[in-house]
Amino acid sequence: MNASPPTLPKPPLDRDRAKTCLWSNLACPGTGSWLAGRRVTGALQFTLATCAFLLSIAWGVWFLSEWARAGKLPMLVIYDNGGVLPPGYLKYLFIGLGSLGLFALSLVWAFITGLLICREAKRNEAR
Repeated sequence: MNASPPTLPKPPLDRDRAKTCLWSNLACPGTGSWLAGRRVTGALQFTLATCAFLLSIAWGVWFLSEWARAGKLPMLVIYDNGGVLPPGYLKYLFIGLGSLGLFALSLVWAFITGLLICREAKRNEAR
């Protein structure tokens, strides 16, 4: 038989570690949740933040290529066009705003998780 070694129970979180997890979550969403032992939540938060980062990179590449193509900033192209979006701009506007929204969502979720981790540590200290 191939028995796995017994797993030790994980020690309860103390306040210092909980604060570290909270600040880690604010620096990079998901890392503090992962450190606190909330693996699924941490992985989902990190994945959401990574997707937001990749979308913002895609928007940045479009912005720079459009700037190079038109010879002026895309905002000035819209301004010179009387405030009307040129064809194709709307899709990239949604990509840019969507990336901001996704990152804000992952950051708020990570912050709430960090606060819950701090509350759990406070409860553990009272025992």
